[in-house]
This record gives sequence, C-alpha cells and structure tokens, in this order.
Amino acid sequence: MSEQTSQNASDEIDLGVVFEKIKSFFKSILIGIIQIFQFFWKHKFVLAGLIVIGVGLQLYLKSTSESIFSNQFLVKTNYSSTEYLYSKVNSINLKLKAGDSLYIKDLFGEHYDKVKEIEVVPVIDVYGLVNKSKENKETFELLLDEFGNISFLSDEININEYTTHKIKIYIEGQAYNEKISNRLYDHLASNSYYNELKTATLESYKERLQQNKAIRTQIDSILKDQKENTLPKLDNNAINFSGSQDLKELLNQKQELLLNDLSLRNRMSSNDEVLKIIDSSFGVFSEERNQSYLIIPSIFLGIYFLFFFFRYLSRRILSFVGKD
Repeated sequence: MSEQTSQNASDEIDLGVVFEKIKSFFKSILIGIIQIFQFFWKHKFVLAGLIVIGVGLQLYLKSTSESIFSNQFLVKTNYSSTEYLYSKVNSINLKLKAGDSLYIKDLFGEHYDKVKEIEVVPVIDVYGLVNKSKENKETFELLLDEFGNISFLSDEININEYTTHKIKIYIEGQAYNEKISNRLYDHLASNSYYNELKTATLESYKERLQQNKAIRTQIDSILKDQKENTLPKLDNNAINFSGSQDLKELLNQKQELLLNDLSLRNRMSSNDEVLKIIDSSFGVFSEERNQSYLIIPSIFLGIYFLFFFFRYLSRRILSFVGKD
C-alpha cells in the first residue's frame, strides 16, 4: 500500500516537472517577442534613418543607370528547327558572357553593348503533348507518378515536343529595343540549311495546288459534259476517270481537293518562315531584371540587426563561461 502511494507521488512530481518545463518554454518565447518589440522601439529612429538612406541611395543608383527592358518574340519553329534555335541562343549567350565584342557588334550593330542576355523557353502545351500519341500519354502518366508534378515537361530533353517558343532579349535602356531585337531575329532566321528546306517545301505545296486545280478543271469538264449528255474528250495528259464514276463520286473528289487546297494554303501561311513570328513585344520594363527599391535598405537593416545579434550572442557566451 505504501509502495503504491510512493509511486503515485513520484508520478505527480514528474508531471509537475514537465508542466514547469513547458511553462518555462512558452515564457521564454513571450519574453523573446517582448524583447524584439523593445529593440525596435528603442532603435526606431536609427532604423527609420537607415531605411530613408537606403531608399535614397537606391533612387540615386537608378537615376545614374539605365533600366533593363524585356523584348519578346513568340515564334513557331518550323522544319524541325527547335534544337537549332536553342543551340544558337546558347552560343550567343556564351559570346555575351565572354565579351566577344567583334561577334556581338556584327550581330547587334553599334548598340551591341546594350544587350544583357538572351533566353528561349518553350510554351508548354500539356494537352497537345499528351494527346499527340498513345505513347506520349503513357510516358506522361509514368513521369507524373515519379515526379509528382509536371516540372519535367520543361526539361531540355522535351523541348522538341513543342512547336511554340518565346525568345526573350534583355536590353539596357529603351531607345533601341525594337531595332536590336529585329537584328537578332533576322540572324536566327537566316540559317541557309533551313531556308533551303523552306524553299523546297513551299515549292512542293505550290505544285500540289496547281495539280489540284488541273484535276478540278477536268472534273468540272466531265460534270458539264454529263449534264449536256456528251462524252468528254480527254487528251493523253488528262486524268482518266473510269466510266463507273457517277456524279456523286466526282463531287466528293472535288470536295476533297478543295479541302486539300485549304490545308496546303494553311501550311504555306504558317511555314513561310523558319521561325514564324506569332506575336512580338518591345521595350517592356522588366520587374525581375531591375533592382527593387527595398534591396539596399534591406542590406542596411540586415547588417544593423546582425551587429546587435552577434553582440547579444557574445554576451550570452561570456555569461555562460563566467558561470562555469
């Protein structure tokens, strides 16, 4: 009986110690919060002064240097030129970082020193990619299970899956943005290999349109002769329609030719450039490339806080060592 009473008393003492520790922990947090507010109140004038000086210095630096502006081409890459585009942009960026002034000046002209960076990123079309084929859909599902998100879609290995891309040019100052950007586009689109492919492809489209037109003319002639109940006379070069073709078959063939013409004209329109410009914008202020007004004030405040933090830390260490 006495042993059970002793055990209960021991448990009560242990619980009391635990509650005291918890109470002490929350008390220390509360004291810390109060000390922080006291610090800010005690140093309010110094902190306000640092903020004012920091903002003033930031404004001065902005007034003595030009802002960075973003320029963008939204392009469709034709003739499997996606990898070429990324490789070319990467090589130009390497030239910019290396300071190859001869190459850069030849590319961008007399204001070459205004160009800060170029980048190209794909416009990710998840729906279009997944529905392109059954294999793509299965691969997408496997990668989604593995990664847990769709970040893998922007990996370099997948860039050839997208036909639309953004070419971004970051330029210092607003005066020559369009001129410099157009020089870059002209350079990227001037590759002789892809332009030869373009020329050959467009010529093929034109020939097919002419052939379709000739076939439609012959179909119209046959339909006219059938209407007049006369037998059409076809020369050796004409298309020989079998006598079993009735009016409906001829009309269906003509309709298919017209649809094929529409498809060919659409291709000619969208593939008339190696890098087909869908949209473009010039001289847009870049928030991400320009310093915020809070950067220098934040640095000043950070240094000030660190000074007092290390001073407080050193005092605590000395106090702890002194107790020993």
